[in-house]
Amino acid sequence: MTDTGEILRALRLGRGMTQEQLAERLFVSRELVSKWELGQRRPDIRALSAIAGLFGVEIEDLADTEALAGELSACLPPERPLSAAQLRALLGPFLATVSERDRAVFLRRYYFLEDAAAIGALFGIKENHVRSILARTRKKLKAYLKGAST
Repeated sequence: MTDTGEILRALRLGRGMTQEQLAERLFVSRELVSKWELGQRRPDIRALSAIAGLFGVEIEDLADTEALAGELSACLPPERPLSAAQLRALLGPFLATVSERDRAVFLRRYYFLEDAAAIGALFGIKENHVRSILARTRKKLKAYLKGAST
């Protein structure tokens, strides 16, 4: 699996662009582009959207959505698969059952595609704490979906 930084670098080089030129087009610093490419930072959803538009690709082609899908797939009841529409319909009511902070952390991870470090920085908590919140929320989601599918 290729990470976002490698994909971004390949797209940039394929267009013959320097990091500086890409940064100018995205209205960010060259240093930030470098950090993205080195995997030290990850673009947020707005940056991913701008990058996708610039290079004519889908956001899913840039983000590591396979890893996110893997994290969430363990929550799905194997005995009765849910369609995407069913899952969307159940997620709203489920998220209403968790705390505001846990809901925000969950959405930042699985909707805005942010990594634990970025979420932690946003909420002023450690990356490991973010991972714990996500693990507990996924466990609650699994129980919720199991009850909803019976």
